[in-house]
Amino acid sequence: MLITFRSNASADVVMLDKHALSVLKAAGRDYETLPENGVFTVAQLDEAIQNITRAVAEDPDSNPDQVYADKDREEEDDEYPEEKPHPVMEKVTLRRRTFPLLDMLRAAKVHGKEVVWEVGSAW
Repeated sequence: MLITFRSNASADVVMLDKHALSVLKAAGRDYETLPENGVFTVAQLDEAIQNITRAVAEDPDSNPDQVYADKDREEEDDEYPEEKPHPVMEKVTLRRRTFPLLDMLRAAKVHGKEVVWEVGSAW
């Protein structure tokens, strides 16, 4: 199922429901299952932005320095490196997953607009 985040401050952001749920949890929403629609009011934007930023900073997979260090170490250990995996096959970190929504939340804050989400198609 697709979830569409909308705001009058930026373009729509579309995610699969399971990914939207993890991003909303990072934003501080304590949902067991994703509601079909919801809103970040203008007053809630600061807290959501701070919560997502904190969650990304605490996520070990999203720490770019650690990721690069691990890849460098793997390359040093591998005398005969195989073909590198296509970027599409790489894990999508919380940092990458939250980037478009975080951008939307920041734009909404600047323009004093709310952010809503709903179940539905982007087309």
